[in-house]
Amino acid sequence: MYLCAMKKDQTTQPCSLSVTLSLEAYQALLDELAESRQKLLDGLQEIEQNRQEIEQNRQEIDRLRWHLASLGRLCWGRSSEKRRLPEDPSQLRICFEEVPLGVDEKVELRKEQKEKAKEEVYNRFRKRFKAKRVSHGRKPIPQGLARVKTVLEPEADLSGAVRMGEEITERYAVQPRRLYVEQLVRPRYKLPDGRIVIAPLPAMAHPRSNASESALTHIAVSKYADHLPLNRQIEIFSREGIHLSASTVSNWMTALGQCIEPVYNEMRETLKESRYVQADETPHKVLETDRRGSLHKGYMWAFYLPHCKSPYFEYHQGRGSSALSTLLSGKTTVVQSDGYSVYETFDKLKGKVHACCWAHARRKFVEAENYDPPSARHVLAEIAKLYAVEKEIREKGLKDAEVVALRQEKAYPVIRGLETWAVENLTKTPQGSPLDKAINYMYARFEQLSHYVNDAHIAIDNNAVERAIRPLTLNRKNCLFSGSHDAAHTAAIFFSLFGACRENNVDPSRWLMDCLDKIHTTDPKDYSRLLPHNWNK
Repeated sequence: MYLCAMKKDQTTQPCSLSVTLSLEAYQALLDELAESRQKLLDGLQEIEQNRQEIEQNRQEIDRLRWHLASLGRLCWGRSSEKRRLPEDPSQLRICFEEVPLGVDEKVELRKEQKEKAKEEVYNRFRKRFKAKRVSHGRKPIPQGLARVKTVLEPEADLSGAVRMGEEITERYAVQPRRLYVEQLVRPRYKLPDGRIVIAPLPAMAHPRSNASESALTHIAVSKYADHLPLNRQIEIFSREGIHLSASTVSNWMTALGQCIEPVYNEMRETLKESRYVQADETPHKVLETDRRGSLHKGYMWAFYLPHCKSPYFEYHQGRGSSALSTLLSGKTTVVQSDGYSVYETFDKLKGKVHACCWAHARRKFVEAENYDPPSARHVLAEIAKLYAVEKEIREKGLKDAEVVALRQEKAYPVIRGLETWAVENLTKTPQGSPLDKAINYMYARFEQLSHYVNDAHIAIDNNAVERAIRPLTLNRKNCLFSGSHDAAHTAAIFFSLFGACRENNVDPSRWLMDCLDKIHTTDPKDYSRLLPHNWNK
């Protein structure tokens, strides 16, 4: 090895370094360099793997946090999806319920204290603050109720007393129901010409039974409108000395359903003639099944007719597209539903329109709020603007062209903005996450979600049909299942007709008694007069 030397007064020049290596040393140096390079590549690859593993773990942690928050909301949270509802101060907070991001607890506490201070007034006599009490007036008792008077005279000697007036205190009172036996007495006469005459029996709902129309009505309304199972009604009857078997009462309900089925069929024809229908389905378990030890999972298909505020239910053993045969065979051109794939049949048919529900799209983002609060809340705020437009329409009482004009002016730009946002965030969101599912659900249905803008008769959501399903849910919790597929069909008849009574503020007992009285003498062409929405007209 040789080093070159420089004088101090000479210009600095790079010195040359000469190294003499043998071929074996040079090859060893190349091998060492290649090995170092490979180790570097392996290290970089390991770092990338660790980074990917960390990202996967982060996504898994976010997913588990979302599941935990969803479970806490399911167990202890509010079921309502309304925003900014006031919390009940008497309820203890659950540790699983975390404080939403972006909310300062101290600031919120100071606001609550200020509001509480405003509600208090100073009482100078007691030298302390006293909360203001808001009195609630008692509602008057309806004048239509019968009055039973009980006169209470004073115990004092009333000799020579002059009555100055009276004070009346009214209270609600209940008299237990009175069961009685109705006897139809038909005298038999012999005419002078020798003929024997006797009055015919009136038309009966169940001729070969000892149950009158009033008894059948009471049992049917208690089961299908008040959700009181037959076994509990049988126990109530037994306490009053009337012992009935379950099979007998079940046969009564089947016969009653067959009696009013022509009215139910008339409702089906009304459905077929309807242009716009909201559709949904809900499970309905049946005891009759081919698999031993299990229940058959059938479905009640619900169709709501907004123009007459009437739900129509059909029982089907499955959830396939065959259940839509009633809609496809009629004049229905607009069907609004959730995102279930069966309803996509209407997207493929000429002259049919399939509208989707904004409430279902919104619900996906409510579920994803615990996963990605900023993104979910942005979408929820935009959807709230759509519902604000609908509120403005109701408050102003707008109709037809005015509704379409307002929706196109205020609602459609919001929908286009949501579509742009979905396109921008679709690839940025982790695949399979709750937010990703919500965005995909909304993005895939923007066309169906936009149909309501151009048609004043289409609602922004199909909440009406979901409200009509609530009685079935309550009945399912009490009655658990139907005994057979025929019994499930009978249940669909009562759910449809009693549901129409509920939607149109009709007393189901009065309607059913009147229907049983008229159905045998009414021309089949006039069965529409017996439908609940036409009954009071």
